[in-house]
Amino acid sequence: MFETTVTVVGNVATDVVLRQTQDGSPSVGFGVVSTERYPDAKAGGWTDGNKLFVWVSGWKRLATGAAASLKKGDPVIVTGKLRVEEYEKEGEKRTLVKVAATAIGPNLAFCTVDARRNGPEDVPPFLRSIDLDQVTGEQLPPSLSAVAV
Repeated sequence: MFETTVTVVGNVATDVVLRQTQDGSPSVGFGVVSTERYPDAKAGGWTDGNKLFVWVSGWKRLATGAAASLKKGDPVIVTGKLRVEEYEKEGEKRTLVKVAATAIGPNLAFCTVDARRNGPEDVPPFLRSIDLDQVTGEQLPPSLSAVAV
């Protein structure tokens, strides 16, 4: 079966809820709303278009990181597998769009962050012993020249 991967850019629309699965693994769930905006010459500004609401789910380290970092209203970018569920409520057919997240992060066009690794185990093994100056053969600016430990 083919999977559809999507990236949704929007704002956290609900509380970010951290739970545990039956085996004790953390899971997170929250809503994201993405609103289309376009310039409106008549109004002399921007006009809101269609809105998309998606329910985002994440697990394990992604879940704990999202729950510790995000709150309602934060600008966010979510990438993951698209799922669409149809159901009936009070005789009315409804559709719920879901994203099983593989990555969640802040939208740096609208905020700043102070990124911190949770621990040395979060540094990919191939970066633990790489000096970026040696890889490129050039002297990099101090902010980019580092050895991950």
